[in-house]
Amino acid sequence: MGFLVYLSFYERRGNALPVDILIEKANIYYQQPLKNGLAQEIILTDLNDVKSLKDFKLIIHGFTASRFHSSIKPLKQAYLDQGKDNVLLGDWSEAAKVDYPTARKIVRKVSLTLAKILENFIKKFNIEKSEVHIIGHSLGAHIAGCIGHYFNGSLGRVTGLDPALPLFTPKSSDSLNSNSAQFVDVIHTDYPVFGDILPRGTIDFYPNYGFTGQKGCDEFDLAAASKLLFKAYSCSHNRAVLLYAESIGLPRNFPSIPCNLHGIKSRNVGICQQEIVERGLTIKSLREAIAAMDDDTVIYMGEAASKSATGIYYLETYGAPPYGLGLFTQLL
Repeated sequence: MGFLVYLSFYERRGNALPVDILIEKANIYYQQPLKNGLAQEIILTDLNDVKSLKDFKLIIHGFTASRFHSSIKPLKQAYLDQGKDNVLLGDWSEAAKVDYPTARKIVRKVSLTLAKILENFIKKFNIEKSEVHIIGHSLGAHIAGCIGHYFNGSLGRVTGLDPALPLFTPKSSDSLNSNSAQFVDVIHTDYPVFGDILPRGTIDFYPNYGFTGQKGCDEFDLAAASKLLFKAYSCSHNRAVLLYAESIGLPRNFPSIPCNLHGIKSRNVGICQQEIVERGLTIKSLREAIAAMDDDTVIYMGEAASKSATGIYYLETYGAPPYGLGLFTQLL
């Protein structure tokens, strides 16, 4: 019911300009690092030099947002704080202001606009496609996935942060999936309102089972508070962003355990025990691996996610930062 109210609420939004013109305004901005964690912004097509040809991060916002939105700033800042040189922000904010059904329909067109800009940049500096990592939130996750499809899955990595649920199906061709890049990791935090529970990556993480009402986020009655809908549920939807941003500076803060979709949907972590056994582990050995920070055994959610890992993973978080339980992770 949640996203139906959401659609009804946002059908009243709109923009006077033809949507194709709004899509053409989409662009990518390079964040030139300055002192004290700040950055000077340069339109990507105007960039004449890059310090390194390694590990480019392209961050893409979702519906109603922009590159200045609270769902983007934590990611950008986390990378800059780590001394990251090659941070790019994709902005399609003019088109993101239209009603949601229209925004949903133009995902492929927006991705094509941004993909062509990225392609020219890659050719200009002779960048290896495997060095490109796209991170998208909400609708931006599907745009990121479609950009990956434009490059036939050759990009190094695509990360989906709570991919949008409304008007997407498992068969939607213009959506994030495991073929979007060489490695696709997904974090789910707001099902069944704004976020999808469907596994869409090489590896999918479900903090607190991936449902809305993430720890520290208030519960709201959608039927009684539709006017507050976006505000009310942006907490769980944006939580994926905050978790990932934290992982950039604290890569071992989110150890996870293998699970399956049945265990996630039923919110029964006990079901995960079967998956643990099938992977040749025991609860005791997994506890010991987490305590020893054994990167060969432990799968971490976030920036340090193992690119050789596949499947569905569960973890708990705290309700306030630092969100990760780290060494205090609770197992079965």
